[in-house]
Amino acid sequence: MSEDRPPDITPKPHQGPGPNADDFDPKQHVWDGQVWWTADHQYWWDGSSWQSVDNPYSAPDFVAPLPKRHRPPGWWRDFWLGFVGIIAGNVILVILISVLAGATNGQPGSLVGLMPWLLNFGALALFAIIRPPVALGMLLAYGIALGLVLLAGIFLAIICFGGRGGVP
Repeated sequence: MSEDRPPDITPKPHQGPGPNADDFDPKQHVWDGQVWWTADHQYWWDGSSWQSVDNPYSAPDFVAPLPKRHRPPGWWRDFWLGFVGIIAGNVILVILISVLAGATNGQPGSLVGLMPWLLNFGALALFAIIRPPVALGMLLAYGIALGLVLLAGIFLAIICFGGRGGVP
């Protein structure tokens, strides 16, 4: 007794390339705003393989906007204190170094030269451990200062080497 199987009438999965493949042809596929479909709308792309219409598409849960992250009270106050504090601290440090340099006939010692580096990195490391919002405010101030210095360097290079004259 032979058991002949009936012919398989289920459609074969689409074997073409996915949307991020080099040989993907968007003319043979349709974008509906959420998912790529084959031109005959029989298969949809799930991000790794083609799925049949028998396997319906459902939007993932993470599509919704994320809820606003709650910050503890005083977080922004600490952030802005770190930002303003590092600027004020460095202004005071420059004044202190110039006073010390004047007291030593313009030749401050190596400790005075290392003081800005030690105090800035020390304060950043300390606040990163005990009050992270203060450290983030300090990093913002450092980033803005770096950007301003780079911008000033670009303008100085243009002025000096722009071809309109000599060094100012």
